[in-house]
Amino acid sequence: MNSIWNKNISLFEKRFPSLFNLLQEAIQGFSKLEGSPKEKDLYPFWKIIPSKTNEVTVEEKGIKLHSAYNPIKESQNLLLKQKDQIESSDAIVFMGMGLGYTFLEAAKNFPEKQFILVEPDPNHFLAALLFLDFEKVFSCPKLILAVSCPPDQLMPLINQNSLEKTLFISVKAHEIHAEKYFSSVHELIERNKAKEKINQATLKKFEKLWRNNCRKNAPLINSLRGVNCLKDRFKDLPFLLLAAGPTLEEILPHLEEIKERCKIICVDTALKACLRQKVEPDFIILTDPQYWAYRHIAGLASPSSTLITEIAAYPAVFRFKCKEILLCDSQVPMAKEYSSIEKGNLGSGGSVASSAFNFCIYSGAKEIYTAGLDFAFPEKQTHIKGSTFEESIHRSSLKNSTAETKSLPLLFNGNVTLAQDYDGKPILTDKKMKMFAWWFESRIAEVPDVKVYSLSAKGIKIPGIEVSSVKNLLNKSKLS
Repeated sequence: MNSIWNKNISLFEKRFPSLFNLLQEAIQGFSKLEGSPKEKDLYPFWKIIPSKTNEVTVEEKGIKLHSAYNPIKESQNLLLKQKDQIESSDAIVFMGMGLGYTFLEAAKNFPEKQFILVEPDPNHFLAALLFLDFEKVFSCPKLILAVSCPPDQLMPLINQNSLEKTLFISVKAHEIHAEKYFSSVHELIERNKAKEKINQATLKKFEKLWRNNCRKNAPLINSLRGVNCLKDRFKDLPFLLLAAGPTLEEILPHLEEIKERCKIICVDTALKACLRQKVEPDFIILTDPQYWAYRHIAGLASPSSTLITEIAAYPAVFRFKCKEILLCDSQVPMAKEYSSIEKGNLGSGGSVASSAFNFCIYSGAKEIYTAGLDFAFPEKQTHIKGSTFEESIHRSSLKNSTAETKSLPLLFNGNVTLAQDYDGKPILTDKKMKMFAWWFESRIAEVPDVKVYSLSAKGIKIPGIEVSSVKNLLNKSKLS
């Protein structure tokens, strides 16, 4: 019998009973063959090689996963080189681990840290338990084993700590068995790092303004209802989410008929287009605290609509003429200084459209149609015609500085890149909008029971969103 395996698997079961049960079938297979002549059948992906110092090491796909001379010393040196980073970090994430030498050394020397092991293949994880004693690892108080965890479910685990305070230990050789998976994870991490940097820079730049908004709006907190009064209120009803991308123009002529069949939620930038069609949306959402967000609804009125906003919004927002104003929880850190009352969390994804999407789910929608959610420049347009953005450009245009000239920096700045639309055709976009699109991709993956459709094929293709048509939407029964 393999005493190391028995000890490790016993500690594993005690520490992570749910994960143990999830891997029960594979564990039984290992327990059946470990210590027998057929034990090597458990790890056909590895070639066992004794090191010069008699510690076991392995080779995979012709690549040594650890030093062929002294794997323990190699791991100690790796951690020593990163000692300052480790000490200043709250968490250490291991991208795969090979046999686990570095993981074990980290657990021995920094047991107070949070450790997250990312390993997509359970067999690689279990095989490591055959060779090294993992007692020090399983005794770490803040240990997370992300074994066989999909990338989109992995990020919430990693994001428990600031990415700036997280050290990622990535050894190429430990990732070769699942290169596509780890490539996806690395991409998600880089996107999250970029988002975190943007959020921190934005907070630093606008903290004074947001604090001032919160202070002025604080008296309204107790008098306004929260969006939580609508939690699951519209269960199973279809929703139409209107954003202000150029393709919104395609569905505007049908908006009055669509309203009879869907609940309509409109982001602030798309409101003017709706009212131009004499259609008042059921809900309008404005969660950006900047003055320019208010400008999108300034001078407008929508008496039958409910406006959803937050306490950090520009104060004039609360003078908007509508049926009711509901508050959602603020995503601005200093807002908590003015109120601890929960109004309903619609999250944050960097754009008001992400809050609108979350509201659809929050209120019970299982079918969401989108229009104008382009995150691109279809036909080299930046916004729907007649939007506040476009009109401001026309108002400020001069003979030597036309509207077309003012739009060019958006289309041809250094961040512009190519993507694909839903028909596989190339389309212009930029890094910021690709990040917004990625948020939708990740969020949709979290709610597999919600069907999401785009009413145009011209926007950036977002996995999880299917193309539908206005005709299909109009074939739906009218709401009672």
